[in-house]
Amino acid sequence: MSAMDVSLHTLKINDPFLGQYQQLVRDVVIPYQWDALNDRITDAEPSHAIENFRIAAGLKEGEYYGMVFQDSDVAKWLEAVAWSLCQMPDPLLEKTADEVIELVAAAQCEDGYLNTYFTVKAPAERWTNLAECHELYCAGHMIEAGVAFFQATGKRHLLKVVCRLADHIDQVFGPAENQLHGYPGHPEIELALTRLFEVTQQPRYLTLASYFVEQRGTQPHFYDIEYEKRGKTSYWNTYGPAWMVRDKAYSQAHQPIAQQQTATGHAVRFVYLMAGGAPQ
Repeated sequence: MSAMDVSLHTLKINDPFLGQYQQLVRDVVIPYQWDALNDRITDAEPSHAIENFRIAAGLKEGEYYGMVFQDSDVAKWLEAVAWSLCQMPDPLLEKTADEVIELVAAAQCEDGYLNTYFTVKAPAERWTNLAECHELYCAGHMIEAGVAFFQATGKRHLLKVVCRLADHIDQVFGPAENQLHGYPGHPEIELALTRLFEVTQQPRYLTLASYFVEQRGTQPHFYDIEYEKRGKTSYWNTYGPAWMVRDKAYSQAHQPIAQQQTATGHAVRFVYLMAGGAPQ
């Protein structure tokens, strides 16, 4: 059974344990996270996530602030709102989400690319550090948000945005000589493209998801190739220079997926990868 077989509009959770968390997310977490995204939480480190989108869209002047994956917080908020609207309609919350979607659309580049870190801070470095910099990870979360908002509300605006983004990625990555033969350091795009295929029935999205899964861990190793190509520079030096490039098992990229016999590395990355690979 796929996610498409269950309608969250009609699914009701009556269990008191799970039900209380569903209500907690709706009444507390979503409003709190919205305040956090807009830097309204006293004594908390600024998120700047919404502001990054305003800057990328040309609506504000300023510098990018936050982690390289800061966009994913906006995407996950939109996804949470979408599923919450299935359970409890909220016109004001939906209007706020619509406004965020307008902002996301305004930040999208003409070629479909969408990532505020690289748009604002490092436009010349697009797709040069897949091992470390979470571009495909952020794209995957936004794609999931687009799918969720369409399924929850029937609205296609964010779905159109993420289809343009997925089409851009499909042009950049693949087996052709003029394409990048890479895959993300942090898996996520694989399951997102599968979800996008479910709602659009466009085979290219499933083909691209399969490519990312099957290309992972093959030789010569893409992380090493791009590391050399960018002059052996690293974004993360937490455990020494290029540790995330060198410790390939951390990203489940030490072997092709079919040859991996044990669960290893970063647990979240592993679960995302397996979820993306399961339908293949």
